[in-house]
Amino acid sequence: MSELERHIYQKDTIVIGGSLQALLYAYIHELPTIYVEEKIPFRFDETKHVNLAHIGLNPSQPYSNSELWARLKFFLGLAGLLPMSDKAASIRVNDNQLSVVTKRSRNIKFNFNKLVVFDDEEVFGLPTIKKKTAEKSRVLDWVNVRSGCSHSILHLHSDGEFVKDIIFYPTDRSDNRNLKDLVAVSYLTEEQINDFNYSDTMAKFKIIEMMKDAGIRGARNGRDVNNPERFKYYAIKIEPAQRIIERNVTKYYDADDRFEFVYDTVAQLLDKLNKPQGYLSKVSEAF
Repeated sequence: MSELERHIYQKDTIVIGGSLQALLYAYIHELPTIYVEEKIPFRFDETKHVNLAHIGLNPSQPYSNSELWARLKFFLGLAGLLPMSDKAASIRVNDNQLSVVTKRSRNIKFNFNKLVVFDDEEVFGLPTIKKKTAEKSRVLDWVNVRSGCSHSILHLHSDGEFVKDIIFYPTDRSDNRNLKDLVAVSYLTEEQINDFNYSDTMAKFKIIEMMKDAGIRGARNGRDVNNPERFKYYAIKIEPAQRIIERNVTKYYDADDRFEFVYDTVAQLLDKLNKPQGYLSKVSEAF
């Protein structure tokens, strides 16, 4: 056993979770944070709030939630408030001690008085779940556009929950920023997620239909021999790259003085954001 594993850290309160909400809470209260999974927000979710000035940002403009997440993680790391960084593989609670197993199978221990829990993934030893609620999941279908990627459209919307929105963005696969890939956003029940009619294959067909209806065409294919002033175009061609399912499940636990479970939204936490004190204040002012 290494010296690091023999040592037991003493912390009054520890935040558990790698979401934007968890990092915001840790920043507000200047608390150490431990997480198993970095829950980086969807890159096109945005937030605008007057209190963003307290993390060194212009409060009059919106910022992507992923940018806010990265900024808070950077500040907390500089302040020494991410003791495990991204090394934790699992977390177990035994009485008032936190046992964190790293990805290299080391066991790091923390004594605590209170755990503030945002994320229970790979966290063992929590109180019994007394209630669970589930809303529709947000499903993100990331799509590579092979033909039909050169146009000026940024967003398409439909009335249904399946492929409700299509967001076009400069492709990450090329240095040519005029070429666009897309992500389709749907809101589906668990039953629909497991139904082929709502699969990424069926999403592909609806995306192509919406692109055609918006006047998007495939790459040029020469001129029309009967009318040289007109161009011909290939069909739109797209390839599903990745499907991400963001499940919207809330768990309510039995009361236990060792734990506080927080369900605040990003907006609610930003309402409570003030200028930090101590070292975090110096960090935020420097950047």
